[in-house]
Amino acid sequence: MPDNSLHSGHRERMRARLRTQNDLEGFAEHEVLEMLLFGILPRVNTNEIAHRLLKKFGNIRTVLTAPVTDLCQVQGVGVKCAEQLNFLGQVFRRAERESFLTVQADDYNELCVYLRNFFYGDRTERLCAFSVNKSGRISGCSVLSVGISDKVCFNVEELERFLLYNHADALVLSHNHPFGRGDPSDEDIMMTRQIQAMLAGRISLMDHVIVGADKVCSMRMMGILKAAD
Repeated sequence: MPDNSLHSGHRERMRARLRTQNDLEGFAEHEVLEMLLFGILPRVNTNEIAHRLLKKFGNIRTVLTAPVTDLCQVQGVGVKCAEQLNFLGQVFRRAERESFLTVQADDYNELCVYLRNFFYGDRTERLCAFSVNKSGRISGCSVLSVGISDKVCFNVEELERFLLYNHADALVLSHNHPFGRGDPSDEDIMMTRQIQAMLAGRISLMDHVIVGADKVCSMRMMGILKAAD
């Protein structure tokens, strides 16, 4: 039977250390995950479970983006614990995605870094629209479609409503190829040109960025959109 007083003392020392430092600098990765598990598993030695999770998944981010079924394969992780870890991962990803208000859309490197983080951990293909304001910053985001392969479709009226609601001056499209290359397919190019033609004279399509498993590709940088400006 576990010594709860021993675990309680250890947890309080960890919390006191965090209060003193006021940040996670100096904490090992397993210690951070261990403390994250305190609230999920109040009467269990979370140090051992944290080590097992990191041994299987490699790092905290991968732990928090892992499917519930995979998490449950780790000794000491039940369904409720796995669901809570998965939920926390979704919350963190949502918060990260909402950091777009600082992203300068016409800065190719900044945009690509943001979009790679935006799609990190996604296992399903998503087509997203990002409205751009007069200052060139991303002002809003909408998921236009969710697919199950390397092909996506979208609702034109939904895109129009999104752009109108956000008073968009320009648009950036982006979608991911979770398990494929970042190169645009013929369907991707055709869809992009259709959207560009639909918006002609009203809203500029700045770019369509594809985030693949291997790389990030910009149709603007590839010259696919340049001729139609």
